[in-house]
Amino acid sequence: AETIVEAFSDKLGIKGGETTKDGLFTLVEVECLGACANAPMVQINDDYYEDLVVKDVHEIVDDLKSGKRPFPGPRSGRL
Repeated sequence: AETIVEAFSDKLGIKGGETTKDGLFTLVEVECLGACANAPMVQINDDYYEDLVVKDVHEIVDDLKSGKRPFPGPRSGRL
């Protein structure tokens, strides 16, 4: 999970508890989102993105920045 937090931090240029200059992203690290079997995962607004690898972080952020809504759920292909 640390790798995923670091990937978001690097991609967004902010640290935990900070918000991007454009106000679009705030990075908050939490202990548990209640789905250990799907970790590492992230919650963005009301959506959960699960089974993340660093590549997914870049895709999710790029989609959001371009106004797209990334498909939520497991990124590993499992249901």
